[in-house]
Amino acid sequence: MNTNILLRAGLAGTVAAGMVAASLLAADNQSRRAVTQAFMRQKLALSQAALEGLTLERFELVSKNAIRLREMTQSNQWLVMKQPDYLARTTNFQKNAVALYLAAVDKNLEAATEAYTELARSCVDCHRLVRLEQRKNAGKPLRPEPAPDKPVLIP
Repeated sequence: MNTNILLRAGLAGTVAAGMVAASLLAADNQSRRAVTQAFMRQKLALSQAALEGLTLERFELVSKNAIRLREMTQSNQWLVMKQPDYLARTTNFQKNAVALYLAAVDKNLEAATEAYTELARSCVDCHRLVRLEQRKNAGKPLRPEPAPDKPVLIP
């Protein structure tokens, strides 16, 4: 009888420990997500400031924010996904940020605008990849990727 009580107490303790561990993990995931969201909002603000610089032809504003965007990629916060496609997109983002900086230093509005467009495109491509990974990891159905020459109609 004492053995039965001890087994039940041990089982209850194990279940309670598991529940505590699960809640701590969930809190940690929410905390990491909040930090990542704040980081991405900062990236968005820098991108918007660079666009403002382009529209006003304030090249110092463009170059300053292009450098800050490039520097963000050196942060540990940037490399949250250890996936080859993500790393390749990071390299592309860095290249576009440098091109934006150089065009701004040269006060070449056309080249800076093109570099900004490519920088924004690299953001969109990367965020698409992240969303696909999140859906895949969550077990949710994925939307089909459109073929380059054919639009996909989603019901």
